[in-house]
Amino acid sequence: MDREKIMLFHNEDEAYEEWLTQHEGFVLTVPRRGEYMLHVSKCSHLGKDKVALRLTRRPRRWAGNKETLVAWTEQATGSKPLLCQSCS
Repeated sequence: MDREKIMLFHNEDEAYEEWLTQHEGFVLTVPRRGEYMLHVSKCSHLGKDKVALRLTRRPRRWAGNKETLVAWTEQATGSKPLLCQSCS
């Protein structure tokens, strides 16, 4: 797996959950306030245990390394993503 490849999951909860069980890395989320947040893929804030939650209603991006998602965010928004205080 190319660690610099970015996988996009949008309205694909099953595919997203399956991917995370097979691949470690980092996940970029978009909270309601619109700022991107970077998590380790095993972070409890990603909500994988909440059955009724639609995990990928807002797009989530996965990459094998942190720098790839930081660079993507800087290019897309002009600023770095916030870092999750629980897992980073």
